[in-house]
Amino acid sequence: MAARTRSRLRGLLVNLAVMAGTVVIFLAFCEFVVFRFVLPGSDVPRNAFVNELVRYAPGQSGHWRVRDDVDAPFSINGEGWNSPLPTYPRERRPGVRRIAFVGDSFVEALQVPFDRSLAEAAGEALAFTGPVETYRYGIAGAPMSQYVQMVQQEVVQARPDTIVVLLVHNDFDESFVFRPGRYTSSFRKLDVQNGKVVGELPPTPWRPGPVEFLRRTATSGFFLYRWQVRPQAIVDAILGPARAAEGGYAANVEIGAVLVREADVKAATDHVVGRLKALAQAAGARLQLVMDGDRAAIEAGRDDSPALKLNAIAAAAAARHGVPFLDLHPVFAAEWAAKHKPFAFASDAHWNAYGHAVAGRAVAAALAAQP
Repeated sequence: MAARTRSRLRGLLVNLAVMAGTVVIFLAFCEFVVFRFVLPGSDVPRNAFVNELVRYAPGQSGHWRVRDDVDAPFSINGEGWNSPLPTYPRERRPGVRRIAFVGDSFVEALQVPFDRSLAEAAGEALAFTGPVETYRYGIAGAPMSQYVQMVQQEVVQARPDTIVVLLVHNDFDESFVFRPGRYTSSFRKLDVQNGKVVGELPPTPWRPGPVEFLRRTATSGFFLYRWQVRPQAIVDAILGPARAAEGGYAANVEIGAVLVREADVKAATDHVVGRLKALAQAAGARLQLVMDGDRAAIEAGRDDSPALKLNAIAAAAAARHGVPFLDLHPVFAAEWAAKHKPFAFASDAHWNAYGHAVAGRAVAAALAAQP
């Protein structure tokens, strides 16, 4: 009886081992063959933390893919930024105008070829004024408080003539409200209390976690990045979102949750604009603020987007500090009325190459109009 039991147990263990081996072989085949050559996922650049800034490890290249409508080559330069320039020399070339672009994923621009962002479009449009070089400093997820860190730690060292800071609608409350993410604690944050900025919180140094290597596997590149499969997204699709603030979503933010803290948002915006202006002036550079529009509202034929309240807050802060401000909402609206071409991808709300070109030309016109 005991021998029969041991025999059954041995058989069970053998079957389990065979099953486990089959699963391992299948997963390895998917990782090294299917998701690299047959159904390629997105390449995911490695991050780094240098000079108190989250960026990318230098010298990387690949293709950023989102579903079937984004497939763009990226090129991480020697300083760790996505750019067509292999490096950002600090030395100035006589007669060459230098413009630094600062922002989040819209300046990072992984969704379009590395030489087709708004920065390159602006540089091309300004070529009639003389030689222009554009440096890009963009990292996904950065709020406007992090733009202070980026300008302070890196941008001013490049001695630009102009610093263009691009604001998007999730920049505001995320400057003082912590959001979960791999490196969101490594962004500079503001300490805002009762409608006043009482301090700035320095970034926590970023270090790769124990599962960081999983993020960069071909399997993760396929499911997490190309097809954006998220556990919470699956739950929301089945059960619906856990909550929705009054006001719903507009310009890719839960606008009701942002505007409920309007006093804090205004204080944070005023503080950041003042800090950016002071840093630019100290470096002998001009500051130009630019803000995205609610493109979804434009393309849907709506002119009452609540997200434009944030555009107004940013414009008012810029006016108080005497900083030029370019609102891209009317720019996109006029372009849509003329051509009816979408500015973003069907599966990704970031600007497509056309959106970058429109924004870049508008920035160039704003800079050219300055005395």
